[in-house]
Amino acid sequence: MIDPSEAIDALLEELRRQKAAGVRRVSVSDESLAQLKSLTGEVRSAAVAAPVKSAAPVAVARPAMAPVVTPKVSAVAVEKISTPPPVWNLPAGSKKEKMLWLENQVGQCAETRRHLPEQVKPLLGRGSLDAKIFIIGEAPNAEEMEQGRAFAGDAGDLLNKILAAGGIKEEDVYFSNLITWKPKAPTPFGKRPPRADEVEFGRPTLMAQVEIVKPQVVIAAGAQAFAALTGSAETITHKRGQWYELAGLPMMPTFHPSYLLNNPSLSSKRTVWEDYLQVIEKIGLPISVKQRAYFLVEPRTVASD
Repeated sequence: MIDPSEAIDALLEELRRQKAAGVRRVSVSDESLAQLKSLTGEVRSAAVAAPVKSAAPVAVARPAMAPVVTPKVSAVAVEKISTPPPVWNLPAGSKKEKMLWLENQVGQCAETRRHLPEQVKPLLGRGSLDAKIFIIGEAPNAEEMEQGRAFAGDAGDLLNKILAAGGIKEEDVYFSNLITWKPKAPTPFGKRPPRADEVEFGRPTLMAQVEIVKPQVVIAAGAQAFAALTGSAETITHKRGQWYELAGLPMMPTFHPSYLLNNPSLSSKRTVWEDYLQVIEKIGLPISVKQRAYFLVEPRTVASD
């Protein structure tokens, strides 16, 4: 099930994309508006007065509106990180030995433990340690933390389909996130992106994983990952599809798969697919004519008289 906050974020990103493309008016159906209201938690009810059939004027009482009840939610304390980011000096040994060492060190980190419930492990990456592609997501969501897997759930399933369509094998990919915990929101039911201090603290752990895996290409999946890894103030809508560099490695920013779950239009799919085509070429995989044509709008044929 899609997180309402993620759905709204994806909607805003799509509106920005359309604005950048020159679109100035967007048609929204009544059904879409109703869904948006339900996502934002807006609850309204109103009685509708039945029409009064009478020749003489009749005073009709205005129907009473049901009061909107706003639940009282206690704010959750969200403290900024004052601890300096860790310094991980990876030991000698195999990739597996290095990753086990890193997992053990992160698991014992007092600052990391402070952001996690008891018995919950920090969420490091998953996948092949010999991967050609290293995909970096945003902050873990509740589903990822629950399953203990980066890119879990519907977004992860869609990402696997994208990779499979490009001929990218499971052993060629490693998945990770900016930080190893779900950011605590101001309210128990809220959601927020990671702050700069959280990203800074998590960066050594992320980069240690990059150093261990030594991929050929990095993918920054989503606006948060793009901003954190490049320091750019530009939106991912304007900068996706362009090559950047991370620790000497080519890095491609693109939309997070959750964006496509909330914007499943042909144009959105094609936009993301074009980014992955560049990645596929970068790692030296062949691309068929059929693959290059995925999600293209077929030209309309006009019947002649």
